Amino acid sequence: MEKTAIVIGGSMGGLFAANLLLRAGWDVRIFERSDTPLSSRGAGIVTHEGLRRVLALAGVAANDPLGILITERRAFDRSGKLLAQLSLPQILTSWSRLLGLLLAAFPRDRYHLNHAVDRVEPGDVQHLARVHLGNGQTQEAHLVVAAEGLRSATRHLLFPEQSSVYAGYIAWRAVADQSQLSSSAQGFLADAFCFAQDPGEQILTYPIAAPDSVDSIQINLVWYRKTSESQLESMLTDRFGQRFEGGIPPDRIDPRHLQAAIAQAADHFHPCWSEVLSTRIGPLILQPIFDLESSEMVRGRLALVGDAAFVARPHIGQGVTKAAGDALALTECLADIRDGAAPEVVQALDTFSKLRVPVGVSAVAQARRMGTPIAMTRNDSRQDHEDALIHYYSDPKHLLRETAVEIKGVAHVR
Repeated sequence: MEKTAIVIGGSMGGLFAANLLLRAGWDVRIFERSDTPLSSRGAGIVTHEGLRRVLALAGVAANDPLGILITERRAFDRSGKLLAQLSLPQILTSWSRLLGLLLAAFPRDRYHLNHAVDRVEPGDVQHLARVHLGNGQTQEAHLVVAAEGLRSATRHLLFPEQSSVYAGYIAWRAVADQSQLSSSAQGFLADAFCFAQDPGEQILTYPIAAPDSVDSIQINLVWYRKTSESQLESMLTDRFGQRFEGGIPPDRIDPRHLQAAIAQAADHFHPCWSEVLSTRIGPLILQPIFDLESSEMVRGRLALVGDAAFVARPHIGQGVTKAAGDALALTECLADIRDGAAPEVVQALDTFSKLRVPVGVSAVAQARRMGTPIAMTRNDSRQDHEDALIHYYSDPKHLLRETAVEIKGVAHVR
């Protein structure tokens, strides 16, 4: 009997799940609420061996160039003095490029834009899942995968107790064309993963492949800043007084906040960092940093994957890899299912949840530890273990060694 699956959300996690399930014999459709193709919001992606192996299983051809190779990591003080360096080869790419490769691997007639999902009935051992669309249609499936990210409406509806928590700091993100930077900035930043930090502040850059060509190199910048909830409230309110929840569109950020950020970067760090901000292509992105943990990832015939279930702060560089690992684990747990209507689907999803919840918990905990020097500064009251973490991750050698490296088990490859 045919096995049908609906994937809610057509971004990275949804495409991993859809591609892997399709190749495992499922009849898969993606429903994406956006009415236009998804595009990048200034994100660079650090790839790992596990991620690359899941990409191959998902149908991304081995001859598709993924990104660019860098071999060095360097940490600097605010004057530009080298504090530490580490040899660590990694392939770096852009969110848009990776998304494009996954889109190319999935049949376009199965990817439905402008299909918002209003409500899901998750089904059970006897009943199929039902997806209610904003256009009034109702679709049934043997399996539903919710992959809508941090603000997943499906998670909010079916798992209301599982909500995100603000980490106490934000990230500014920007991308600049390497060729447009001064020769001094290119020499400082162009060929390595570069870091600088002060209490409550951390800035980093790395070169990435442009979305349309691995021969065109861009510099991706992420700047973390401790930010109180009241300050965040102001930053998420546009100049017309409209308040946005969880994030704000770049074109609605009050220009005063943008101007202040660029000016303060010049005060805190070597001029090369602020040059990336001032010569950026596209908007400056504001990203509030959240933690999200789930105690379970399934309900009936529905599974949460990727950021819909767990969001770990970006320091560990595992967001895409975790989504890929969730999708692979889900597909493997369903591997023996021959009849999509069988009760065994629900049992397989329960196994999937028990397998992946500990992985998500571990990833969130490690990312939280790495963010301690940003979230807590010298004047904060804190526990002894928090003091130890601040001391540990303030050491540039530890920062270089543990940021965005592969964590065993996250990709779910053996």
